[in-house]
Amino acid sequence: MEETFRGLRTNLLFMLGENDKVILFSSTQPGEGKSFVAGNTAVSLAFLGKKVIVVGMDIRKPGLNKVFNLSRRAEGITNYLSDPAHVKLTDMIQRSDISPNLDILPGGPVPPNPTELVARSVLEDAINQLKERYDYVILDTAPIGMVTDTAIIGRVADICVYVCRADVTPKAGYRYINVLRDEHKFPKLATVINDIDMSKRKNSYGYGYGAKYGYGKGYGYGYGYGYGYGFDSQNNNKNQQKK
Repeated sequence: MEETFRGLRTNLLFMLGENDKVILFSSTQPGEGKSFVAGNTAVSLAFLGKKVIVVGMDIRKPGLNKVFNLSRRAEGITNYLSDPAHVKLTDMIQRSDISPNLDILPGGPVPPNPTELVARSVLEDAINQLKERYDYVILDTAPIGMVTDTAIIGRVADICVYVCRADVTPKAGYRYINVLRDEHKFPKLATVINDIDMSKRKNSYGYGYGAKYGYGKGYGYGYGYGYGYGFDSQNNNKNQQKK
């Protein structure tokens, strides 16, 4: 699996500009491996010798806590966003036991007003602080097809990595990639196809390794350009029932 994420890392670094540091990860819906891919990409960058921090911006349902075995009660970025005058951002950061180059900023307590919270200018202040300390800032955000939080957070990102899962992401999810591309919601975007069973795909080239942590399956990936937003889960469920 390490080689898989080396390949993803190489392509991301190629797409990033010289001063680009903030990489946002999202997906269409829950269960597509967004947090898994974000966490492993961060680890891969850290193994390259880069100072990396992963920020849990999926503040409604933190998936990053499971990936890195963090307590659900851990303080995090929502503490700072809610009260920047009395909370020090760096006090919320946790060291990773995976690499000395990798730190984690959990999502923190679920706020009553997540959309309004991430819309505040204090988010820019937080990201700027992190950019001064780290080579790369990885944002694990909510599925963009479910809530508006991620589209709002996108203003601080240099690139969006849109994670799809083979045989799980509906066709409507892929179509919305083009919608966001046309609406220029993000400066740049890479699309990752996750959980590909390469043994079922003849005449194809890719990787499939057992997961070190996370979902515990073999994963493959693909990459490209595109966007995704505004997923209609109700209509998709109806379409799936017709099949």
